[in-house]
Amino acid sequence: MLEEVFVRLLRFYRSAIGKKVVVALSGGALYLFLIGHMLGNMWVYGGQEDIDSYSHHLRTFMEDFFGYGGFLWIARIGLLAALLLHVVTIVLLVRQNRKARPEQYRHKHRAARTLASMTMLISGPLILVYVVLHILQFTTGTVQPTAYEEGAVYANLWNAFQVWWIALIYIVMMFFICLHLYHGVWSMFQSLGINNQDRNKMLRMISTVSSIVIFVGFSSVPTMMWCDMLPPPTPKESAQQPVVQGPDRLLVQSEGGHDEP
Repeated sequence: MLEEVFVRLLRFYRSAIGKKVVVALSGGALYLFLIGHMLGNMWVYGGQEDIDSYSHHLRTFMEDFFGYGGFLWIARIGLLAALLLHVVTIVLLVRQNRKARPEQYRHKHRAARTLASMTMLISGPLILVYVVLHILQFTTGTVQPTAYEEGAVYANLWNAFQVWWIALIYIVMMFFICLHLYHGVWSMFQSLGINNQDRNKMLRMISTVSSIVIFVGFSSVPTMMWCDMLPPPTPKESAQQPVVQGPDRLLVQSEGGHDEP
């Protein structure tokens, strides 16, 4: 039974229609993630405590089931899998279409393409590499061109975006992502059969406006930090500070000022 289902899914994926559906669904998942990620980044404007608390909440979400930060890693792995599937399927779909279409049609189709559609094949793999580097810099701290502290989201962003070329790369990559998104969202509506003459104007507006909003939302953070329009991070003070009382006893001074063993 399962083998039969797998064979049917594989047969569907090998067809041009199947690939378009996979591209649309994986792209839709990435689109929703970008909206959620951008809205989360807006906690930066509430200040250091707000964005760090939001980040802590994400790391402790469903901690009883997946452990500390476990849910976030499941989401990240799912994101990378969806992005990889999206890019690979687009490449396979383009190759399949080129084999199926006559040369004359290809030239006519090429002349009608927009800047967004022409950069899809370039921006896709580029975005995949950027996402991996982004996780290595801001999530794991593996790539550390600037100071990094786990959990100190505001400070990590501030330290990174004080370096002009890091801020510039971030903004340029967001431009490519949103250019890709503009064409991708519109193509998603077409692939899923949502578009028609009555709705096309509204759907085109959704793809345009959402791409602009996402670009402005993401790019505003490095721009504001590099221009010093957001305050620098303040050192975090521990709520409890150890006070040594003799060689074999350690007391902790609580916020109320009382010494507790």
